[in-house]
Amino acid sequence: MSEKGTARAEAGFKVTTVRSTRVVLDNTICPAEILINDGKIVSILPGKSRTYASGEKVLDVGDLVVMPGIIDPHIHACEPGHTVLESYSSATKAAAAGGITTIVDMPMNCLPPTTTMANFDAKLKSARGQCHVDVAFWGGVIPGNQDELLPMLQAGVPGFKCFLTGCSDNEFPSVCLQDLHMVMNELEGTECVLLFHAEQDLGQWEPVAEDPAEYKSFLDSCPDAMEVDAIHTIADLCLQYKMPCHIVHLSSAQALPIIREARKKGAPLTVETAHHYLTLTSEHIPPGGTYYKCRPPIRGKNNREQLWAALQEGLIDMVVSAHNPCPPDLKHLDEGDFFKAQGGISSLQFGLPLFWTSAKSRGFSLHDLVQLMCTRPAALSRLEDQKGSLRPGMDADLVIWDPDKEFEVKRNMIHHKNKLTPYLGFRLCGEVFATLDTEGQHSLPGEGGRQLIGHVHKEMFQIMDEIKLGIQYAFQTQNPLTLAISGSGHCAMEAALMNAVERGDVVLVAVNGIWGERAADISERLGADVQQMVKSPGEYFTLKDIEQGLAQHKPAVLFITHGESSSGVLQPLDGLGELCHRYGSLLLVDSVASLGGAPIFMDQQEIDILYSGSQKVLNVPPGTAPISFSERARKKSLNRKTKPPSFYLDLGWLANYWGCDGKPRMYHHTPPVNNFFSLREGLAILAEQGLENSWKLHKENCLYLHEGLQKLGLKLFVKEEVARLPTVTTIVVPEGYDWKEITEFLMNKYAIEITGGLGPSVGKVLRIGLMGYNSTKFNVNRVLHALKDALQHCHKSKIFCPNCPHSQQGLGHQHTVVLQLGSYILQKRYFKPIRTIGSDARL
Repeated sequence: MSEKGTARAEAGFKVTTVRSTRVVLDNTICPAEILINDGKIVSILPGKSRTYASGEKVLDVGDLVVMPGIIDPHIHACEPGHTVLESYSSATKAAAAGGITTIVDMPMNCLPPTTTMANFDAKLKSARGQCHVDVAFWGGVIPGNQDELLPMLQAGVPGFKCFLTGCSDNEFPSVCLQDLHMVMNELEGTECVLLFHAEQDLGQWEPVAEDPAEYKSFLDSCPDAMEVDAIHTIADLCLQYKMPCHIVHLSSAQALPIIREARKKGAPLTVETAHHYLTLTSEHIPPGGTYYKCRPPIRGKNNREQLWAALQEGLIDMVVSAHNPCPPDLKHLDEGDFFKAQGGISSLQFGLPLFWTSAKSRGFSLHDLVQLMCTRPAALSRLEDQKGSLRPGMDADLVIWDPDKEFEVKRNMIHHKNKLTPYLGFRLCGEVFATLDTEGQHSLPGEGGRQLIGHVHKEMFQIMDEIKLGIQYAFQTQNPLTLAISGSGHCAMEAALMNAVERGDVVLVAVNGIWGERAADISERLGADVQQMVKSPGEYFTLKDIEQGLAQHKPAVLFITHGESSSGVLQPLDGLGELCHRYGSLLLVDSVASLGGAPIFMDQQEIDILYSGSQKVLNVPPGTAPISFSERARKKSLNRKTKPPSFYLDLGWLANYWGCDGKPRMYHHTPPVNNFFSLREGLAILAEQGLENSWKLHKENCLYLHEGLQKLGLKLFVKEEVARLPTVTTIVVPEGYDWKEITEFLMNKYAIEITGGLGPSVGKVLRIGLMGYNSTKFNVNRVLHALKDALQHCHKSKIFCPNCPHSQQGLGHQHTVVLQLGSYILQKRYFKPIRTIGSDARL
């Protein structure tokens, strides 16, 4: 039984004909036109063979592949009852984005579970009205519910799932052999299929207790024998009752001979495996990588290759996602304890490219893909007369995709509710262009499928107002002239200087890294009299240093960097504003790398101009930059003798467009609307977490990282602990190592991105970035493990790179490690009035 939602129509438009040069039919791939009417395929015509009627909606996709919509018969939508894990809206949106047009929802991980007719009705009620693709439902077998099975079967459930060992869901207990005999007697003669989670307890056997943060410890607790014994039991029952039985998410290749033998004897036994068993291996799971945990577990590389061979043989019938979402807190990332962590891997949206990326190099064809992910799953779900192939009379469920297009899995493209997945950063082949449902609705997946708000609509102005409140909270300011620049942090630096500095003004720049150098460069271009105070990378400026510079140069503006990311220095700010004002100067502070990760109080610290960026702690895509001007800075900027040299960055225009001057808003420029959505979300998440909590988290994880680095024998670059930036840690690379070999090793094996230093720190530092969402003990452990591995496997040489300026001095190479950042999908948020931060302050 499928339950159709109504939300899908808003995402696209209805089509009546789909045309492509690569349509995957049962026996061929050829140019064809698929005619659609009333949700069904009416006809499939060769090539471009007819004249189109007036009003006909034709979707010509050129050389993109058109094939049946994917059917995923194993997902956990978790409704009703556990929407914090997943929901029908988010799960089906992710499915549509991944080319999946039908999902079949498992009966557990919801409350109540689908084990009675009343519970099934509750499941249908919770799904109705919010599904973006077709949804069918499995029932569940638990001890004592055999009388409920036939009514659910008659209501449209195609089969029932059960566990042979303890399920993590207390509402869904496992069954014993006696229970199964009762159930199979009850269902004998029906077309029902029984689904088995194929693990079975091993009597008195207990694993040896090992380090709970090591994946091997968890893997040893779930040996192959648990699956082998369970599949022996299932095969015997299947042969005895000749009732269709299905093994879900097979992980152990050691069970394949049992399956082969049972089929030879006539057992109606089918088998699925999951994308994570075909893609991931135990050898590459890092310590504390609890988001890899699932049951049965991910096993070794040799096991994976045997599963691929079984697919080619036909011994495994289909490939599914086994999408089982889990929020980060239930994965215990900070502890990295595999035994405490809840199992389950989120992958629903990426099944097609995950499979195709590996399958195409192993000789699998598009027809093989259709069999494994469309036709056979349709048959298992008893939908083969409606779905799974392109033929007249079948549902017009299609996926349109490019099997040659590569893309990187990024957090901000994920539509299922919890974004935690092992596949972040993976480069996959096979990008989905669109899905079509049975009503001919054409839906573009991904971020681009959502209609944008106009940049001068009242709704956009409301979003901008909310962004202003969020920036005021993050900056801890009441300044009315607070807004976001449509550009990166560099653009905000230019905006600050262009508006505050006129030709001939003295600008004093505190230089201890690249950002001071950049500020001096921009100021010179503006015709300012630029004076510099210079410190070596790794050092900071004292109040005495600043006062001497102010007294000597009497600048109009002092520029200083709060978080110097090129050297890892955190600049103390207390007292600087009062000093600047005593000498008649404005204080301009760069907080791109520090905002949200280290305390900053714009009003209290008397900062006149403060700016930041979106892509650091806020974890928002780059392209927006928060900025705020004090009343003193506002007056200087708006009462210039000459216009700012940039119209785009003219503060007068920007103040009006952002509603900061009390006048009717006028069009100034077209802003990055998508980025504004994301910026609002990033600020909202920071507000929900609380600034104090964010500062504390970054400090704790930074200290934890420092301790681990020192245990590895690595030397911290910034000498004074008080001056170490909690978001970027700099370390000295041990002498004798080729930095290029280390960077390549970490990238190839651990997908940790490595870059060199910046400005004065080029060739001097190794930087580890832990910002926002990525500031976790798990990521610290991941970096430490990777560095330890690199130091053990990379060559240690006394020969230094001739291009390194320090080679002749016998210094080791010192370059940069940067963890990639995540970002967040938009949800609607509203900010409350700003308050000065306290122990429990929130927006």
